[in-house]
Amino acid sequence: MTQVSENFILPHCYQSSVLTLIITSLEYSFYLLLVTLLGVGLVVLTRTIMFTQKARTPRDVSFSGLDIHGAVQRLSQAIQFKTVSTQDQHGFNADEFRRQHAFIQESFPRVHQHLKREVINEFSLLYTWQGNDEKLKPVMFTSHLDVVPVEPGTEGDWEYPPFSGHITDTHVYGRGTMDVQCGVMGLLEAVEWLLEHGYKPARTIYLAFGHDEEVDGIEGAMKIAEVLERRGVELDYLLDEGLVIAHNLLSQKQEPVALVAIAEKGYLSLELSVESEGGHSSVPQGVTSIGILSGAIHKLESNPMAGHLSGIMRSTFETMAPRLPIPYRSAIANLWLFRKLFQNRLSAEPATNAAMRTTTATTIFDSGIKENLIPTQAKAVVNFRVHPHDTIEKVIAHVRKTVEDPRIKIRKLDGYIEPSPVSDTNCKYYKLLKVSIRQVFNDVSVSPSLMVGATDARHYTHLTKNIYRFLPIRSDASDLDRVHGTNERITIDNYADMIRFYIQMMRNTAVVLPRTDSHSTKVNLFGAGDTTA
Repeated sequence: MTQVSENFILPHCYQSSVLTLIITSLEYSFYLLLVTLLGVGLVVLTRTIMFTQKARTPRDVSFSGLDIHGAVQRLSQAIQFKTVSTQDQHGFNADEFRRQHAFIQESFPRVHQHLKREVINEFSLLYTWQGNDEKLKPVMFTSHLDVVPVEPGTEGDWEYPPFSGHITDTHVYGRGTMDVQCGVMGLLEAVEWLLEHGYKPARTIYLAFGHDEEVDGIEGAMKIAEVLERRGVELDYLLDEGLVIAHNLLSQKQEPVALVAIAEKGYLSLELSVESEGGHSSVPQGVTSIGILSGAIHKLESNPMAGHLSGIMRSTFETMAPRLPIPYRSAIANLWLFRKLFQNRLSAEPATNAAMRTTTATTIFDSGIKENLIPTQAKAVVNFRVHPHDTIEKVIAHVRKTVEDPRIKIRKLDGYIEPSPVSDTNCKYYKLLKVSIRQVFNDVSVSPSLMVGATDARHYTHLTKNIYRFLPIRSDASDLDRVHGTNERITIDNYADMIRFYIQMMRNTAVVLPRTDSHSTKVNLFGAGDTTA
């Protein structure tokens, strides 16, 4: 028999012990991993369940005697005025605005009997419905009289002529049906109905309609704001056009959500320019000015500013989460685990991506005059919509760092504006806004959000800290191209609900219905404390 040396047996035993130790350690690691995964799963499940709630049923409200047929006819007529705003004021048609003013006066006799009407800077309108209680601060509802032009050459793509105000069985078609003659007419219809039914304003109500919102509102809303400021007006809240009732925002199974913008992005345009050697195209001198500037633009568009899933956006999705499908609800309830995954999902969609970050868009590129002549200079305009997390100076610093080319000159163009302040969602008027929305649109939830475009509201920020931007229009992804695009339209049912919403918002916050019995006269004050819906 072969002798096995002791020197061999000892290492073998040692190896067995080490192997046993490794196996034991692996088993322990496996159990530890299993317990960790179970723990994480329990936390995820618990937080998801905590984000589940049942929507409260809003109280019933009445809108008896609301003349929907007449309102639709009046909206159709309003659409027929070509109150178009363009950057080139040579195309401004003053007569169309004056005809629109006359039509409004004729269409709403009670409004013009009981409210003070002022024409501001020739074409904007300010109405004052004087309140009974001077201790209550006034409120203001705003919209705008102007619309964007129809892109030349697209007129034939419309189902009906863009300024015809054509009425079908289900819709009204035309420029301004969504942005935003519906807001002007809807507010006036609401006040006309309230007057007809005997309502009185407990507090003063202003209706402000600028005439140049589509070109920054400098001559319209800004002038109205200056008038009110000189009079010492301080508002309790302001409601402007804004975000909408979004259908299928994240999922086909998602309930509609009313998005109320509590802030809006800032605005900045930068001109980038470069000069280089020109000459004949047959003997190029190197990289052309177009090539240099194109490279800079490519860098900017490929390196956007950082996105943010915090602040307003986090509030948006956390308030939306209880009525989302389980996968979304779980991700939002557990951002500590799924933040990166969820943020990537939002970044992939243009609408949600725009709400998360400062956006970059090259809107003008100008260079060259002849096909065989190398231009000596090139210019481009890059537009940024500045997120509340950023500032104009931060954007400019980002551009300089990203372009990193001393040949590129950067110039800030006029018309820039910082992001607006963020309005409080714990304010009673935001809560009453939620109530009013749910009382009319009882299938929706309500979430605060960010306005990615610009509105006239930015000109009134010194008059109140409570500014909310909401337009009660139902909309899905297919409607995005209609606003400022082709075949703009609104459903008749939706327009009726718009009027009802404005009525209810005023009833909840500003007007009262005097009641008389045989013993005394009592004022039935609005239920300012009821914010349960």
